[in-house]
Amino acid sequence: MKKLLLSFLSVIFLTVSVQAKTVKSEFADIIRDSGINKDSIAISIRDSKSGKVVFTLNDKIMMNPASVQKVLTIPAAVQTLGEDYKFNTELYTRGEDSYLLKLSGDPYLRYSDLKNLTKAVKIDTKNIYIDDSILDSKVWGEGWQWDDDMNKLMPRFGAYNLDKNLIKLNIIPSENGKFAQIVNPSKYPLVFMNNVTTSNKTSLDVKRESMIAENVISLKGTVARQTTVYIPSNNIKRYFEIELTRALGENKVYLKNPFAVKKYSSSDVLVNSIERDLSVAVKDILHSSNNMAAETVFKLAGGKYTGEAGSDKSAIKMFNDFCSKNNLDSSVIRITDGSGVSKNNLVTADFVSEYLYRFKELPAMEYLPKPGEGTLNQRMLPLKDNLRAKTGTLADISSLAGYLKTKKGNEYTFCILQNDVKLSSSDKKTLEDYIIREAYLKL
Repeated sequence: MKKLLLSFLSVIFLTVSVQAKTVKSEFADIIRDSGINKDSIAISIRDSKSGKVVFTLNDKIMMNPASVQKVLTIPAAVQTLGEDYKFNTELYTRGEDSYLLKLSGDPYLRYSDLKNLTKAVKIDTKNIYIDDSILDSKVWGEGWQWDDDMNKLMPRFGAYNLDKNLIKLNIIPSENGKFAQIVNPSKYPLVFMNNVTTSNKTSLDVKRESMIAENVISLKGTVARQTTVYIPSNNIKRYFEIELTRALGENKVYLKNPFAVKKYSSSDVLVNSIERDLSVAVKDILHSSNNMAAETVFKLAGGKYTGEAGSDKSAIKMFNDFCSKNNLDSSVIRITDGSGVSKNNLVTADFVSEYLYRFKELPAMEYLPKPGEGTLNQRMLPLKDNLRAKTGTLADISSLAGYLKTKKGNEYTFCILQNDVKLSSSDKKTLEDYIIREAYLKL
């Protein structure tokens, strides 16, 4: 792979001599030189105008797509929800001394939003009811890995989304060699096993001690300056209720009764709301691969489609029916979540490239990043105006799919899936870049 990387860097986008080799043999040489197991990579490239396949390798073999899956689930979800869809978190009055907070699952809701919402609540209020019926109570996807519990890129999600479902901790150094101080600005109850000392460098290890209790967090290492770390909330409903209580308190409202779950009634009267455009989430999902937003949007679309609480089941039905209505057979793949985090997802490169071909006109596809943007921030920069693509990364998995306009002016959809345990993530991505470079120059 080092040989490949050096070759790539030395000849990138220089004029190449005309060779007798076919594009197929060029790709074969690239793959062979990379050192990847040829059975661990799948490629499909097709003309984006005619749909004709121009190159394939293992294109019918099912592989895990990682976040490339978002390019399948999110355009379908947007079509179902509608481009003008908004996340509306609404506050209603119910009678003279009660209110109802209707949740939307807004993945961008913040504590400041709760504070603004509750400004409309009267001081003598007795009850605040919460309608959380928009999404089911399942907060993690099927096949998500237990050891990702502390991964802030894969937090729990649901109707009670707030502050990215992350708890902020401040680690404050003291005197050299002595214990640092851990500050939890929220009121969410956490117990700390503090083994962080003050030093001239910062190196921290943070984990949840679930064998003791789920709210026990151990921290060890050293800290040189004040450092902020984020802990995924293990109970998003509890965190939401604690922060809602804090927001009410700042507005001088102290409830006599605990929160209760009740559904919205047509007799409730709207008094305040926070709304956000769906486009904010779509760009974040396809540009920056936001998993929590992807899962929320996918489930919301499923809920709207089936007329019930959004769930994995309803979202998958929505997706399969969307494909069926457009004469695309989704029975050849397996979708279990909206983000691609699950190890149970399986797709084929052929399906992805055909999906991209069939739905290239969908507005959501315009949110795919170009080189220099989002997850392509440092990749394939010379192709900036000729490439839009979604990346995918999980342990032992790397993928890339999107749209390419070549040097000759031809346009293609493509998908590259790599499920290889030998190559490093950076080597797999270099291989993807090299394949796209050759396609740009030769097709």
